[in-house]
Amino acid sequence: MNLSRKIKKLRADHHLTQEQLAEKLQVSRSTISSWETGRSYPDLEMVIVLCDCFHVSLDFLLREDEKMVRKLNFGLKQKKMLVSVVVILAVLLINTLVSTTSFQANVNSLELSNVNLIRDISYNGENPDRDWNTTIHADIKSKNVFFKPIADDLLVFNDNGKLTVQTNWSFSIFNIFDTQRTVQAIQSVFINQHVANDAITLKWHRDKSDKLIPFHISDINS
Repeated sequence: MNLSRKIKKLRADHHLTQEQLAEKLQVSRSTISSWETGRSYPDLEMVIVLCDCFHVSLDFLLREDEKMVRKLNFGLKQKKMLVSVVVILAVLLINTLVSTTSFQANVNSLELSNVNLIRDISYNGENPDRDWNTTIHADIKSKNVFFKPIADDLLVFNDNGKLTVQTNWSFSIFNIFDTQRTVQAIQSVFINQHVANDAITLKWHRDKSDKLIPFHISDINS
Protein backbone atom coordinates (compact mmCIF):
# COMPACT_ATOMS: atom_id res chain seq x y z
CA MET A 1 0.00 0.00 0.00
CA ASN A 2 1.46 3.33 -1.01
CA LEU A 3 1.51 6.51 1.06
CA SER A 4 -1.62 8.07 -0.48
CA ARG A 5 -3.74 5.02 0.35
CA LYS A 6 -2.27 4.82 3.86
CA ILE A 7 -3.16 8.46 4.56
CA LYS A 8 -6.71 7.90 3.32
CA LYS A 9 -7.10 4.71 5.37
CA LEU A 10 -5.63 6.21 8.53
CA ARG A 11 -7.93 9.23 8.19
CA ALA A 12 -10.93 6.94 7.81
CA ASP A 13 -9.81 4.74 10.72
CA HIS A 14 -9.66 7.85 12.90
CA HIS A 15 -13.12 8.96 11.68
CA LEU A 16 -11.81 12.23 10.29
CA THR A 17 -13.04 14.09 7.26
CA GLN A 18 -10.57 15.73 4.90
CA GLU A 19 -11.58 19.10 6.35
CA GLN A 20 -10.96 17.92 9.92
CA LEU A 21 -7.55 16.45 9.08
CA ALA A 22 -6.64 19.57 7.16
CA GLU A 23 -7.51 21.66 10.22
CA LYS A 24 -5.37 19.44 12.46
CA LEU A 25 -2.40 19.73 10.11
CA GLN A 26 -3.07 23.41 9.33
CA VAL A 27 -3.21 22.83 5.58
CA SER A 28 -6.01 23.17 3.04
CA ARG A 29 -8.56 20.44 2.31
CA SER A 30 -7.35 20.35 -1.30
CA THR A 31 -3.87 19.49 -0.01
CA ILE A 32 -5.26 16.45 1.84
CA SER A 33 -7.16 15.48 -1.31
CA SER A 34 -4.00 15.76 -3.40
CA TRP A 35 -2.10 13.52 -0.97
CA GLU A 36 -4.84 10.90 -0.95
CA THR A 37 -5.15 10.81 -4.75
CA GLY A 38 -1.38 10.74 -5.25
CA ARG A 39 -1.28 14.03 -7.16
CA SER A 40 1.28 15.37 -4.67
CA TYR A 41 3.25 14.22 -1.65
CA PRO A 42 3.80 15.79 1.75
CA ASP A 43 7.34 16.83 2.56
CA LEU A 44 9.37 15.04 5.22
CA GLU A 45 8.37 17.44 7.99
CA MET A 46 4.70 16.93 7.20
CA VAL A 47 5.17 13.15 7.02
CA ILE A 48 6.52 13.27 10.58
CA VAL A 49 3.50 15.36 11.62
CA LEU A 50 1.23 12.72 10.06
CA CYS A 51 3.04 10.01 12.02
CA ASP A 52 2.40 11.90 15.25
CA CYS A 53 -1.19 12.59 14.30
CA PHE A 54 -2.01 8.94 13.55
CA HIS A 55 0.40 7.45 16.10
CA VAL A 56 2.28 5.37 13.54
CA SER A 57 5.96 5.01 12.80
CA LEU A 58 7.78 6.69 9.94
CA ASP A 59 8.79 3.27 8.69
CA PHE A 60 5.16 2.13 8.52
CA LEU A 61 4.04 5.22 6.65
CA LEU A 62 6.81 5.15 4.02
CA ARG A 63 7.25 1.40 3.62
CA GLU A 64 6.39 0.03 0.16
CA ASP A 65 6.24 3.52 -1.37
CA GLU A 66 9.52 3.68 -3.28
CA LYS A 67 8.44 6.75 -5.26
CA MET A 68 7.87 8.72 -2.06
CA VAL A 69 11.18 7.57 -0.57
CA ARG A 70 13.01 8.64 -3.72
CA LYS A 71 11.27 12.01 -3.59
CA LEU A 72 12.22 12.53 0.05
CA ASN A 73 15.82 11.51 -0.61
CA PHE A 74 15.94 13.92 -3.54
CA GLY A 75 14.50 16.68 -1.36
CA LEU A 76 17.06 16.04 1.37
CA LYS A 77 19.88 16.15 -1.18
CA GLN A 78 18.53 19.44 -2.50
CA LYS A 79 18.41 20.88 1.01
CA LYS A 80 21.95 19.73 1.74
CA MET A 81 23.13 21.22 -1.53
CA LEU A 82 21.35 24.50 -0.75
CA VAL A 83 22.90 24.63 2.72
CA SER A 84 26.32 23.94 1.19
CA VAL A 85 25.86 26.74 -1.35
CA VAL A 86 24.74 29.17 1.36
CA VAL A 87 27.73 28.27 3.54
CA ILE A 88 30.14 28.70 0.62
CA LEU A 89 28.63 32.07 -0.31
CA ALA A 90 28.80 33.21 3.32
CA VAL A 91 32.46 32.18 3.56
CA LEU A 92 33.27 34.00 0.31
CA LEU A 93 31.45 37.13 1.49
CA ILE A 94 33.25 37.12 4.84
CA ASN A 95 36.54 36.49 3.05
CA THR A 96 35.91 39.46 0.73
CA LEU A 97 35.16 41.75 3.66
CA VAL A 98 38.11 40.59 5.73
CA SER A 99 40.57 40.71 2.82
CA THR A 100 40.02 44.47 2.50
CA THR A 101 41.34 44.96 6.03
CA SER A 102 45.01 44.95 6.92
CA PHE A 103 46.44 43.54 10.15
CA GLN A 104 49.78 44.08 11.81
CA ALA A 105 51.86 41.14 10.70
CA ASN A 106 53.36 38.62 13.08
CA VAL A 107 57.11 39.03 12.64
CA ASN A 108 57.66 35.37 13.53
CA SER A 109 55.72 34.45 10.39
CA LEU A 110 57.65 36.75 8.05
CA GLU A 111 60.89 36.44 6.15
CA LEU A 112 62.82 39.48 4.97
CA SER A 113 65.32 38.72 2.22
CA ASN A 114 67.30 40.40 -0.56
CA VAL A 115 67.53 43.53 1.57
CA ASN A 116 69.45 46.37 -0.09
CA LEU A 117 70.11 49.77 1.46
CA ILE A 118 71.01 52.52 -1.01
CA ARG A 119 72.47 55.48 0.83
CA ASP A 120 72.90 58.97 -0.59
CA ILE A 121 75.76 60.13 1.63
CA SER A 122 75.93 63.55 -0.06
CA TYR A 123 72.52 64.53 1.28
CA ASN A 124 72.40 65.87 4.83
CA GLY A 125 68.73 66.67 5.25
CA GLU A 126 68.79 70.37 4.45
CA ASN A 127 66.08 70.12 1.77
CA PRO A 128 62.69 70.53 3.52
CA ASP A 129 60.96 68.70 0.65
CA ARG A 130 63.05 65.59 1.21
CA ASP A 131 63.13 63.82 4.56
CA TRP A 132 65.18 60.78 3.52
CA ASN A 133 68.61 59.92 2.21
CA THR A 134 68.39 56.13 2.23
CA THR A 135 66.02 53.73 0.47
CA ILE A 136 65.46 50.16 1.58
CA HIS A 137 64.53 47.51 -0.99
CA ALA A 138 63.43 44.11 0.33
CA ASP A 139 61.43 40.98 -0.41
CA ILE A 140 58.88 40.15 2.28
CA LYS A 141 57.46 36.64 2.43
CA SER A 142 54.75 35.24 4.67
CA LYS A 143 55.14 31.77 6.16
CA ASN A 144 51.40 31.71 6.91
CA VAL A 145 49.49 30.28 3.94
CA PHE A 146 46.45 32.53 4.50
CA PHE A 147 48.25 35.87 4.90
CA LYS A 148 50.18 37.96 2.40
CA PRO A 149 52.33 41.00 3.25
CA ILE A 150 51.32 44.44 2.00
CA ALA A 151 54.31 46.11 0.35
CA ASP A 152 53.02 49.68 0.75
CA ASP A 153 52.60 49.18 4.52
CA LEU A 154 56.30 48.65 5.22
CA LEU A 155 57.43 51.06 7.95
CA VAL A 156 61.00 51.83 8.96
CA PHE A 157 61.88 53.20 12.40
CA ASN A 158 65.27 54.80 12.92
CA ASP A 159 67.16 55.27 16.15
CA ASN A 160 70.49 56.77 15.09
CA GLY A 161 71.17 54.06 12.52
CA LYS A 162 69.49 51.24 14.44
CA LEU A 163 66.71 50.48 11.98
CA THR A 164 63.62 48.42 12.74
CA VAL A 165 60.94 47.44 10.25
CA GLN A 166 57.26 46.64 10.61
CA THR A 167 54.59 45.78 8.07
CA ASN A 168 50.98 44.70 7.73
CA TRP A 169 49.44 41.77 5.94
CA SER A 170 46.01 40.81 4.65
CA PHE A 171 44.03 37.60 5.05
CA SER A 172 42.41 35.65 2.23
CA ILE A 173 41.57 31.97 1.86
CA PHE A 174 42.77 32.28 -1.74
CA ASN A 175 46.31 33.07 -0.57
CA ILE A 176 46.71 29.34 -0.11
CA PHE A 177 47.02 29.10 -3.89
CA ASP A 178 49.86 31.64 -3.93
CA THR A 179 52.90 29.50 -3.18
CA GLN A 180 55.21 32.52 -3.17
CA ARG A 181 53.28 34.91 -0.88
CA THR A 182 56.14 37.36 -1.48
CA VAL A 183 56.02 41.09 -2.18
CA GLN A 184 58.75 43.55 -3.08
CA ALA A 185 58.75 46.58 -0.83
CA ILE A 186 60.56 49.91 -1.00
CA GLN A 187 60.72 52.36 1.88
CA SER A 188 62.75 55.44 2.69
CA VAL A 189 64.47 56.62 5.85
CA PHE A 190 66.78 59.44 6.87
CA ILE A 191 70.04 58.26 8.45
CA ASN A 192 72.35 60.90 9.85
CA GLN A 193 75.37 61.31 7.60
CA HIS A 194 77.68 60.88 10.60
CA VAL A 195 76.45 57.30 11.13
CA ALA A 196 78.92 54.96 9.43
CA ASN A 197 77.68 52.16 7.22
CA ASP A 198 79.08 49.48 9.50
CA ALA A 199 77.17 51.01 12.44
CA ILE A 200 73.78 50.51 10.77
CA THR A 201 71.71 47.55 11.98
CA LEU A 202 68.35 46.20 10.89
CA LYS A 203 65.84 44.07 12.78
CA TRP A 204 62.11 43.57 13.19
CA HIS A 205 60.29 46.23 15.21
CA ARG A 206 59.52 45.12 18.78
CA ASP A 207 61.43 41.91 18.27
CA LYS A 208 62.89 41.18 21.71
CA SER A 209 65.49 38.81 20.34
CA ASP A 210 68.95 39.96 19.25
CA LYS A 211 68.46 38.55 15.75
CA LEU A 212 69.54 41.03 13.08
CA ILE A 213 68.37 41.03 9.47
CA PRO A 214 71.26 40.81 7.02
CA PHE A 215 71.42 43.42 4.27
CA HIS A 216 73.68 44.83 1.58
CA ILE A 217 74.46 48.53 1.63
CA SER A 218 75.74 50.71 -1.18
CA ASP A 219 76.52 54.42 -1.43
CA ILE A 220 75.72 56.88 -4.17
CA ASN A 221 76.94 60.44 -4.74
CA SER A 222 80.08 59.76 -2.70
